[in-house]
Amino acid sequence: MTTSDSISLSTNQEGLTFINVENAHATAKVALFGAHVMSFRPKSDGKERLWVSPHAYLNCEKPIRGGIPLCWPWFGHNHGQEKGTLPSHGFLRTQTWSLSSVEDTSDETVLTLLPAFTKSKGFEHECGVKLVITVGETLSISLITTNTGDEAFSFDCALHTYFNVDHIGKTTIEGISGEYEDKTRDGEVLTTPVPYSISEETDRIHLCQAPDIAIVEDGVSTTEIRSSGNDSIVVWNPWQGAASLSDMDAFGYKHMLCVETTVTQGHTLKPEETHILKQVIGVAK
Repeated sequence: MTTSDSISLSTNQEGLTFINVENAHATAKVALFGAHVMSFRPKSDGKERLWVSPHAYLNCEKPIRGGIPLCWPWFGHNHGQEKGTLPSHGFLRTQTWSLSSVEDTSDETVLTLLPAFTKSKGFEHECGVKLVITVGETLSISLITTNTGDEAFSFDCALHTYFNVDHIGKTTIEGISGEYEDKTRDGEVLTTPVPYSISEETDRIHLCQAPDIAIVEDGVSTTEIRSSGNDSIVVWNPWQGAASLSDMDAFGYKHMLCVETTVTQGHTLKPEETHILKQVIGVAK
C-alpha cells in the first residue's frame, strides 16, 4: 500500500482499516470499507464538518451511517427491479477499496482509491471507477466513472454527505432555491422555503442544471458546499424517524443534515466517455 509523510494507517478491533491524513491545512479520516470519508477538520477553525453516528456499524459488513457514503450505480432503489432485491444505493459502499496512490504537495494531500469490482447483479457494464480525495484548505471528493466498453449505459450516483451541525433547529441552508420533489409527500412538487430551515422529516430532490454552491450555517460554523457533475441536490434529515434506524441514536437527527451532490435522473455515458461527480467542502468566507 502506498504511504507518505501525511498519512498513517490504523485498524479497529473489527478489522476496519482507516487512512488518517494530517497536513498543514486539515486532518481527515477515510475508511477503506466503502472508500468512506469519515472526518474533515480544517485547521483554520478546527470544526469537524462531517457527522458519523455513534452507533454506526464499523465491522465491514454494513454501510457506515454518516460521513460521505458513495451511491453508485443507482440512487436509493432506482435500479429497475423490485425494491429489496438489490442493495440500496448500489454496491460501492459495501466493498473494501484499495489505496492506489498518494500525492503530497505543500498545499494538499491527494488520495486515489479503487474499488474491488464495478460489475455486479443489476449492473453488468464494462467501466472503470475511482475516487479521488483531496485534503487541503478544502475537502474535494471526485467520483470518476469511465465507460471502457463498447455500449452506452446509464447510471445514477451520489456523494451522500452527512454534515455535522450544532443543532438542526439553528441550521439554515443558503443557495438552494426553486422547486423540489418531496419524497415524504409522494413526490409532490413544492417551492423551497426562505429561509431554508428544517423542522420535520425531510427528503427532497432539488433538480438543477448547473453546478451549485450551498452554504450550511448552524450558528457555530459556516460550511460551503460546491457541486459539479450533478443534476440534483438532495436534502435529507430523518427527524424522529431516526429512532427506527438501528445504527442511529433517536436524537441524532438534531446534529446532522445531509446535503448530497447527486445524479438522480440518470446519466448516459457513451464508450470512452468519463463522468466526474464532485463535491468540495470548505469554510465559507
